[in-house]
Amino acid sequence: MEEKLLQLLNQKEYTKMTPSEIAKALQIKDDDFKLLMKSLNALEDKGIIYITKNGYIHLAKNLKIYIGEIIQIRKYYAICKVSSMDEKTFEVEIPIEELQFAYKNDIVRIQLTHQNKGKVLEIIRHNRWELICEYKNRQWICDDKFFPYEIKIINRNIKVVDGQIALLTIKKYDHFIIHCEIKKILGHRNDPGIDILSEVIKSGVPYEFSDKLLDYCQKIIQNKPLDLDQRVDLTNQLIVTIDGLDAKDLDDAISLKINDHGNYELGVHIADVSYYVSAKNLIDQEAYRRGTSIYLADRVIPMLPHLLSNGICSLNENEIRLTISCVMEIDAEGNVIHYDIFPSYICSKGRLNYQDVNALFAHQPYQYPYSSEMKEMLFLMRNLSSILTKKMLQNGYLDLDIKEAKLIVNENTHQVERIEQRIQGEAEKLIENFMILANETVASHIYYQQLPFIYRVHPAPTLEKLMGLSASLKEINVQLPIKGKKFHVKELQKILESVRKTDKEDIVSNLILRSLNKAIYSVENVGHFGLGSSVYTHFTSPIRRYPDLLVHRYLRQYEFCHQYDVDLDFLVMAAENSSVCERRAIALEREVEDIKKAEFMSKWIGATFEGVITGVMDFGVFVQLENTCEGLMRYETIDDFHGSIMQHLKVGHRVIVRLISVNIKNGEINFAYVPVRNRRKKA
Repeated sequence: MEEKLLQLLNQKEYTKMTPSEIAKALQIKDDDFKLLMKSLNALEDKGIIYITKNGYIHLAKNLKIYIGEIIQIRKYYAICKVSSMDEKTFEVEIPIEELQFAYKNDIVRIQLTHQNKGKVLEIIRHNRWELICEYKNRQWICDDKFFPYEIKIINRNIKVVDGQIALLTIKKYDHFIIHCEIKKILGHRNDPGIDILSEVIKSGVPYEFSDKLLDYCQKIIQNKPLDLDQRVDLTNQLIVTIDGLDAKDLDDAISLKINDHGNYELGVHIADVSYYVSAKNLIDQEAYRRGTSIYLADRVIPMLPHLLSNGICSLNENEIRLTISCVMEIDAEGNVIHYDIFPSYICSKGRLNYQDVNALFAHQPYQYPYSSEMKEMLFLMRNLSSILTKKMLQNGYLDLDIKEAKLIVNENTHQVERIEQRIQGEAEKLIENFMILANETVASHIYYQQLPFIYRVHPAPTLEKLMGLSASLKEINVQLPIKGKKFHVKELQKILESVRKTDKEDIVSNLILRSLNKAIYSVENVGHFGLGSSVYTHFTSPIRRYPDLLVHRYLRQYEFCHQYDVDLDFLVMAAENSSVCERRAIALEREVEDIKKAEFMSKWIGATFEGVITGVMDFGVFVQLENTCEGLMRYETIDDFHGSIMQHLKVGHRVIVRLISVNIKNGEINFAYVPVRNRRKKA
């Protein structure tokens, strides 16, 4: 029926018809009229047609009508993300007065009124059913100032006082009023960490494990035998972990020696989480729901309960642990000439940390009591890492040096004491290189057997994106030649190398990053552009990433059990879900980081700073300070707005700004331009 309808609607002479007229045109009998209406409603739900109030059927695209999601609401307008029928996505600005009470995450039907502006015709589905609110002056106030509804509480028997923060459940949307129940009192607005807890709950991220799941987890640990008989014993080998000082979920360990052929023999030994978390058990279902561990300023929201992540699965020093090992023979040019993947068990001989290993490499004082054998292995690892870096660059690896902030938070107050720049030393690079190689090796092993699998893919940037990047780079006098449709990653590598250790390095790296596609999980391998890998997966972090857990499960099924039946529908769904969970986690991490940065900067109102312009908008420019805090400098703060100063407000240019305000709740920092004549000593 839908196919017949589309044939009629797509005819050139078709303008509009009522359902009765369509039934007549298609010679549909009265008995089938209900089926016709069902098909019409289905097409409208898909956004293909639009049924007007007077019953006429239009092709939605002819009226510029689309279905989208409200993804952001600002002071004067909202942003709606729309997917057209050709699967292209674009964003539409909707004035606040045209929102029709739509709110963030609502699915709406919109109509374009101008090129990138529109109005909401109807709310198809509300997706927000919980709110964080504060009790203030005898009423509940949503912590989002753009929330359009009046709140009515159903269960008034709960005693509350001013300043309390609560989680409300929305029971009913009723025009401009919502009817809610108080689900849980979270605390008081002055409680340490309440700000981050509120953001976690708003994001929809699961953050608590049920008692039922924790009991189940305890039983698994108590009743599951170690199963050493079917594994290779590596407990006598010199195997170590290298992680951050405060890391507790240690899921990767490494070993290295020179074999009888004079080649490197690198072992990457990963916690065998899949042994404890079997498919579709309670723990697996919760891990699927979470998708990934989330690392926030003052807390970690783990994918797995601590009994597993910090306990039986963590590769702790001097404790026997179950692992899956990928042992690779590597020649002097960094080529893997032989490998083996097998179930094993290890006993880590050292819980090393990046700080001490970097100090060892730099011949500086360190705390860890390294044995001479361990030192020898670490310097051998350093040599191999250098070889692998060279090999990766030859293959097209993009070495983007992106500034990352490390927020040092007081354990008691949960406030940021200082902001440091996260440094990648030789030890961090070494682990990254070894993990990338193991991921490539495992991915290749399965890919060339043509077995169903989950890959980490990063499509190459489009020509349109590259043209935009070229224009942006030209603004800072960096040339990116693009000849026709031919483009090689080496052009980007040349640019990165040309600005290395210069003032332009940060901005060039960020501009390139913005021009790239997002890496996702997929059952279809298209390679990984950023790494220069033809085939890639995530194998090395099953404690904190669900796709890695799946990779282990399929390795066990294919390689160790020789079973090849796979639920392809589940695999596709799991890849998509993992990508969605990752985006959700990244958004929450950024939201919390912005809030804590704004809180930190609130101590410096009135102070002046030097910064770099990172983005130019119609209303102002974004400026990033040395400590990675970024804020908006509006044009209205510039006295000489239409004068010569405007030609200097370009991406990459340095400016002096004064901090004029912060909005901690929204994570916003606002600067004013400081002319040369008004500049004084910086804070």
